[in-house]
Amino acid sequence: MRPLPRLLGMALLFGLGAAQPVLLTGNPVPSAFVEQALRRALGWSGLEAPSLPAQPPLDYGQQRVLNLGSAQVALEHAPYPPHRTTQLLLSNDPEAVTASRGLFHYRFAAGEGVRLVYHHKNGSAGPLDFELRLSNPTPERVQVWVSDAAGGPVADEVYAGHVATKRWLELYWNQVGQLIELPPYSTRLLLKLPSRGQQVVSGLLEAVVTQGPAATLNLIARIPGEGDPPLETYAQGPVYRFASLEKHVSQTHVAGKSTLMSLGEGAFQNGAGKAIKGSWGVLYTYELRLQNPSDTPRTVGLRLSAAGGIARGVVWLEGQGYELPLLRPGQPYELTRVMLNARSERHIRLSTLPAAGSNYPLRLLLYDPLATTDPGPTGQTR
Repeated sequence: MRPLPRLLGMALLFGLGAAQPVLLTGNPVPSAFVEQALRRALGWSGLEAPSLPAQPPLDYGQQRVLNLGSAQVALEHAPYPPHRTTQLLLSNDPEAVTASRGLFHYRFAAGEGVRLVYHHKNGSAGPLDFELRLSNPTPERVQVWVSDAAGGPVADEVYAGHVATKRWLELYWNQVGQLIELPPYSTRLLLKLPSRGQQVVSGLLEAVVTQGPAATLNLIARIPGEGDPPLETYAQGPVYRFASLEKHVSQTHVAGKSTLMSLGEGAFQNGAGKAIKGSWGVLYTYELRLQNPSDTPRTVGLRLSAAGGIARGVVWLEGQGYELPLLRPGQPYELTRVMLNARSERHIRLSTLPAAGSNYPLRLLLYDPLATTDPGPTGQTR
């Protein structure tokens, strides 16, 4: 571990119980993630996690020492580890889980950025705990950067996936994460989601080994009181390898006309070979070039609609987040309008990540909202 500033090192020494320093990245680190990291650090150190006082965001370069019951914990802002995420892990087979079993097991090496998307339902009538764990399977010390968010447990699978995606994108755009130290052959519990019958849990995690040879991700479902499921119960979850999990698409639109685009178009297969529509876990960025060749100002409307069923999502447009309502086929939603001066051109950027539990792709229609005829959600004049 890199040395702490002297102030923080002395503060840890004088604590009645000293947890490992909590190393966080991001600018800023939001309050909820700070509190999540504190609970993890206390639990890993075998210290009782008291009721945490509300934490303000942790700004870039900031350091903080907290007295939490018998423990004194240091929060430290750490540099963001630049990396390219190229491996996409999907855990949704089986989607409905009825007994203790392994759901996903994957070992990844240093420098291999991975992104895990999981979406599971407690298909039983009783309680079931979903646990996400990070392990060091090597005799060397390992450090892993992790950025994760979850939604649920709730009964609505669309809402669970939407909340998880919304929370994770907020971390992604601000490079928020936690640097986790793993001694040789050790395991850290990252998240435990207790669920009742018919509730859904959903989440995203991005991780990269920053020091040491390798790490392992495990996602399990366990009936409370039962032991860990054996390795042979794990589903053979698929792993997709790409040059990057950020896809860029360019599109030119001329004001006064209609342009129809597909957002999050794609299809995967789960471990059983079943097709999954919508590119879960892949971030799509659309570079839109809007042109107005006329001698008068024109307006361009951006209209979204569901193409394959009920869906929700989060769209980032020019650095601003838009949380979409529940979209139903045939019920378009106007995202925004853009004004173009005469004989002008404007470039705007739109990004989205398909949410687990929703039916993707979405359709984006660029059109003239002031025209006498409405092109409808599919871009056809009616």
